[in-house]
Amino acid sequence: MSPRIFSRLLVPVLLTVALRGAESVDDAMKRAALDYGQRLGEANAELIQTRDRIAAEKAPLLQAMRAAEDRIAAAEAVITRLETDQEHAQENHRRLGKDADVLRKNESYLNTLAHDSLVAFEAGLLPGERQFLPAKFSALQEGFGNPAKLAGAQGALETAGLLLDRVQLALGGYTVAGTSLIDGDSRMVPGTFAFAGPEVFFRSEQGGPAGTVRMREGSEHPVTYVLTGWKPAAAEAFFQGRLGAFPADASAGKALRLKETKGTVWQHINKGGVVSYAILAVGLVAFLMILQKLRDLSQMAVDSPETVQRCLATIAAAQPAEPAVGALKLTTRELFTAGLRHVDEPREQLEERLTAVLLSQRLHYERWLPLLAVIATAAPLMGLLGTVTGMVRTFSLITVFGTGNAGKLASGISEVLVATELGLLVAIPTLVAHGFLSQRIQRNLSLLERYALEFVTAAQARKSREQAEESIPT
Repeated sequence: MSPRIFSRLLVPVLLTVALRGAESVDDAMKRAALDYGQRLGEANAELIQTRDRIAAEKAPLLQAMRAAEDRIAAAEAVITRLETDQEHAQENHRRLGKDADVLRKNESYLNTLAHDSLVAFEAGLLPGERQFLPAKFSALQEGFGNPAKLAGAQGALETAGLLLDRVQLALGGYTVAGTSLIDGDSRMVPGTFAFAGPEVFFRSEQGGPAGTVRMREGSEHPVTYVLTGWKPAAAEAFFQGRLGAFPADASAGKALRLKETKGTVWQHINKGGVVSYAILAVGLVAFLMILQKLRDLSQMAVDSPETVQRCLATIAAAQPAEPAVGALKLTTRELFTAGLRHVDEPREQLEERLTAVLLSQRLHYERWLPLLAVIATAAPLMGLLGTVTGMVRTFSLITVFGTGNAGKLASGISEVLVATELGLLVAIPTLVAHGFLSQRIQRNLSLLERYALEFVTAAQARKSREQAEESIPT
């Protein structure tokens, strides 16, 4: 029996004993035991009912709990399945992403191949063939320049189709109407182009001799070079698609292109640009100065030492020297004439008079020589400036258009070297002329300085002779 139930039974017993104090303890215990048994029975009945009620209420709860556990297990299974599906979906997404990257790379590679093929096709076009390209060619070029206009591998497929059509058209050759320039004539002449393998021929619609077609550097129009050895009957049959013979260029046009690269002198100069004109202007100034200096040198006539010694002997002998001095050449005569005017002056003054004449002659005959030396030094530098400017322009074009065409790149480099060539052509003759003129002028001036010293010596001898004659008594 639990303490709680015992305390509940004991309290009434104690109360009964207290109320009936006169009763005996045995009677009280009996009544208490009876009451306890009664209450115990009631408590047991209540406990049984409570247990039955709990059991009755527990069954649905257990059933509900089992159902909830079943639902939790089902939800966990669903979650597991969803997590598995999510992992599979992520794996599929990664795999599809890799496949998409591979496809994009393949599309980019195909488009790059197509673009390169288009560029190679354009570079390999026959002379005059560009004007017959379909509009799709320009559209594809524009599309590759702007990828947004070409979806996926559309550009590659269209390029392949275009190239296939051109190959099928080129098989066996074909003819088409067009216009071309004739060598030596600036007019566009209508006629017929005939494409046969690597060769292109043109025949005007007015008839006449046919010729081979080439592209001229820097021009977008084809140029026809007349083949005088091609018989008209054979040419007519060839252009009409019948059997006929046609001449072939063994050099594949290189001979004609070599002839075109020579051009005229003025065309060669134009290749150097603005710097070439400046070099030519400087060269013209140098040429005019050289002519002037040659004229001065021709006037700078200096007598030989033997002739001068005879004249000085006349002066030293105190004889009339005017006829002898008048017979001398211009430069020597100018020096000795100035000396005769002051021959009676003291030695120092006479030397100063002659030195003044020599300085005047030096200034006159050495003028323009320093400028010639400057031009000879500056002309190669101007040529180098033109070369550097042209190379900067050439590399700018390389940055934009790339180095796919080595022929055009070499042509551009050869053009920028024209300025250096012109600079050397101006500098070398100017340098040689400057050296020649300087040497001749310095030699003549050195002779004049020698003659001036000898003239002073002769003048002193003249004065001594005159003084000696005056001292002799008559």
